[in-house]
Amino acid sequence: MLGCDNRTTREEQGDESDEFILYFDGDIEVLEGGSESGFFQVEETIYVKRLFKCHGQNNILLEPVEINVDSIDHRHSYLLDDGMDIVVWFGKLAKLTQQKKTTLFAEKINKLERKNKATITVITKYESEKQHLFFSMLEGDASTISEPAGEKVEDFEDTYSVPTPKLYEVHLGVGYLELPQLEFSVNRPMTQKMLRTQRVYLLDSHTDMFVWVGAHSDRLLRAAAAKLSTEILKMIKRPATAIVNTCFEGVESALFRSFFHKWDDVVAVDFTRAADKVIASSNTEGNEMKVDLTALFIKREPPMSPPDCTEYREQWKENLETMSCFVMEGKNYTRLPAGEQGHFYTENCYIFLCTYWMFISDFNDDLLEQYVILQKKQSTGKRKTEEGAEGGEEGGSEEEEEEEALVCRVYFWQGRDASKVCWPQYSLSSFRLKIREKIGSKMPVEDERCFQQQENVKFLSYFNGKFIIHKGKRPANSDLETPHPRPRMYQVRQNGNILAQRCVEIGCSSLLLNSGFCYILKVPAEKDGDMCFILYVWIGSRSSEELMNASVEIGKEAFDDVDTVSVLYEGTNEPDIFWNAIGGRRQYDNQSDWMDVIRLFRCSNERGYFAVSEKCSDFCQDDLSDEDVMILDSGTDVFVWIGEESSDVERKLALKSAQLYQQHIQDLAGEARKLSIVRRGKENLKFIKLFHGWGPFRARTKNSS
Repeated sequence: MLGCDNRTTREEQGDESDEFILYFDGDIEVLEGGSESGFFQVEETIYVKRLFKCHGQNNILLEPVEINVDSIDHRHSYLLDDGMDIVVWFGKLAKLTQQKKTTLFAEKINKLERKNKATITVITKYESEKQHLFFSMLEGDASTISEPAGEKVEDFEDTYSVPTPKLYEVHLGVGYLELPQLEFSVNRPMTQKMLRTQRVYLLDSHTDMFVWVGAHSDRLLRAAAAKLSTEILKMIKRPATAIVNTCFEGVESALFRSFFHKWDDVVAVDFTRAADKVIASSNTEGNEMKVDLTALFIKREPPMSPPDCTEYREQWKENLETMSCFVMEGKNYTRLPAGEQGHFYTENCYIFLCTYWMFISDFNDDLLEQYVILQKKQSTGKRKTEEGAEGGEEGGSEEEEEEEALVCRVYFWQGRDASKVCWPQYSLSSFRLKIREKIGSKMPVEDERCFQQQENVKFLSYFNGKFIIHKGKRPANSDLETPHPRPRMYQVRQNGNILAQRCVEIGCSSLLLNSGFCYILKVPAEKDGDMCFILYVWIGSRSSEELMNASVEIGKEAFDDVDTVSVLYEGTNEPDIFWNAIGGRRQYDNQSDWMDVIRLFRCSNERGYFAVSEKCSDFCQDDLSDEDVMILDSGTDVFVWIGEESSDVERKLALKSAQLYQQHIQDLAGEARKLSIVRRGKENLKFIKLFHGWGPFRARTKNSS
């Protein structure tokens, strides 16, 4: 409007910039009153203090009761949820199985809803000194509670039965709301699959009302459901403790999940027992503990053959229509030059707008919904397969005439060392809004966030094997213009198959060489008084032919700022400049047979029970979850990697699982493996070499998760 470029600068009271103060002649007077900030604010979560009476043994049922001593019965266990303080209290006649499951439910609330930051206090009947802590949080006189006299645990039979919950789906009709009830029975119980991401549901359990909000649901549906839930809560006579709970998809509360069949199994785990006793007792008859160690005994998935990989790559590239590339630098989005496509820096984020053909039958719900809306507005670009075209001429079936449509997938690539605010900043940016407005009016659009070295193979295939990751931030100028350019060394590696091929910068050290891989070394040198770069492609004597050819191709085609490219074969008198650049010739590994057997397992109890799952063969350092314990098999060693935020139970059971896996491998193949424990941040070189492009871990903050 004013004919000038816009610029927004944020100023805070008491910390204003000199430029801002000059506009007020250096004197700012702050008046009382005003309105709330228009910026997004992070507010402390307000938790409702609630007391639950626990019923049952096989399936634990939580009944909300008044926070009063009159609600206490020594035949039950109780869970008092006070936000960051969770107290579990066992009555003197409460059954042992119920006690265990109540404790586990508290652990689930802590993990799912409190990010493992809550304090859980378990009070047993033997800890009389802690009893006052529990009763001090209740209303009323604790001395009025009747003590059990002569009763035994086995004399009590809990006859409580939870009222049958009702699940409603919220619909917007023509001028009115529809609330159809979903049907389920004992033979067809209520499951998580009944909840669709585009919908909003009401779950009426009589003791509480839940509003479940799908991630892609309409705003009008959300508003209508919120108002409707309050009205329904008042219509029916309910306990005084009944409230409305709002649950968002993916972050549902433990109480909400407990109404669904096998969403999160409540597992009886005694957190005070040693891991060896827990494992041993899991196989005894009558013990209800659930562990899943199946992944440890399944054979390693065979790699995809090079011809199949090539076929997939060519097919994905053929379906790709256009690809536009941008790099995120501060608040600006700069289009990448053609010569930089395929080059990534660990401190930057990149946006790729990829339009490609996709079978309409393969659309997910979000894409299909966008496609239907566009079809109503205008004719969306689509085509038939060759088989379909021929089938149409010859009167073929509908299956042969399957149609494809153009889709735009926006890949947001985030480097390992990039700021965590980049993704939220992009999500709220006008740049993303313009993409949605401009491209979304022509074809369905979806976002996909991918992290460094965790990209899917379809995205990797667009770069034809030339996927290069540099350390640091994208330079404004060429390396040649840097005052003191340094040598850079890259390792070319294929994790599992040739589709997962990357060229990642590593430290300049001969200790990191391996005869089974290929390396690229970029060395600064002087030529006729000018600075230039010499590129060496070092071919390991045991590297595969595919890796060797790919490395030579990357060296000759992907680096534009080098003067000469030399291919060096291991053991053929490499020049001194090569060895000097990587710290001199030292002993390095001469075999990489572990690439054919290496496996990474994750040990976690996030499902409500201890389970081991296997990562795909294309794993990296960032797959080491700090909240879990990992098992890494290198063929000669079994490493147990312990995350800082993992629980004691996960550590003990993971160690026992690793011993079980170690024994299984020895029985199966007669191979003995050495068991080693590795802690986060204290990994040795033997462990680090198993990962492609290992780097230092990012410092954890108090709010990091």
